[in-house]
Amino acid sequence: MIIAVIGKGGVGKTTLASLILRRLMECGQTPILAIDADPSSCLGPALGIAVGGTLADLRESMRETADRPPSMSAGEWLALGAQEAIVENRGFDLLTMGRPEGKGCYCFVNNLIREHLDRLSRSYRHVLLDCEPGLEHLSRRTSGRPDALICVTNRSRMAAETIRRSLALYREIHGELPPRADLVLNQFEPAEPLAAEMTTIAAGANVAFRRVLAVPSDPQVASFEAAGTSLLKLDPATPALAALRAWELPA
Repeated sequence: MIIAVIGKGGVGKTTLASLILRRLMECGQTPILAIDADPSSCLGPALGIAVGGTLADLRESMRETADRPPSMSAGEWLALGAQEAIVENRGFDLLTMGRPEGKGCYCFVNNLIREHLDRLSRSYRHVLLDCEPGLEHLSRRTSGRPDALICVTNRSRMAAETIRRSLALYREIHGELPPRADLVLNQFEPAEPLAAEMTTIAAGANVAFRRVLAVPSDPQVASFEAAGTSLLKLDPATPALAALRAWELPA
């Protein structure tokens, strides 16, 4: 499955992507390809992984240099460079997309990247995307349409409204919603009144979330993030991880 974590900037997408990755690994749903599709490139640090090259770096080199050997096709050269950008780990690999496109046309290289990721994703049980705000990049920079959306909002009405607009954009791009859309209410206590209001705003008129999950504020998560410690090392009993165990694993 392709699982995309979406939402407004600052709502905790990267934190939730990290916790979801850990949850999948704990349940043996490996191997996983984790793709950091946010230009801020925070997923690697959240997982305690040093990020080297990115696909953006490779894309620029393909446009601006003539380093490719004459005997190698552009697709073969990209596949070689992309493999070097993958950081391998036990149970999952990390691929960082990097900064968005600069000036000029990137259509040819972006198509090569999309085709490569289509092939690459077949080697993994799941592909987990930590997305930039919005969904337009999913149609042009990653491996096809997601099978599941993990929609993250915090206590801001604008964050919930961003989810509503993102779902409308997904429907516009693909003609329908994905088979599965879950809502994560980040930094919420279960059953508090604001949770129902935010769920209504995020869903809009035509969306029924398959699962609505409240994840409470977690001092250990905040402490790990402040110290730059990998979220994969969190205590299994910490409140955020305990809440996430209610999340239904992908089939």
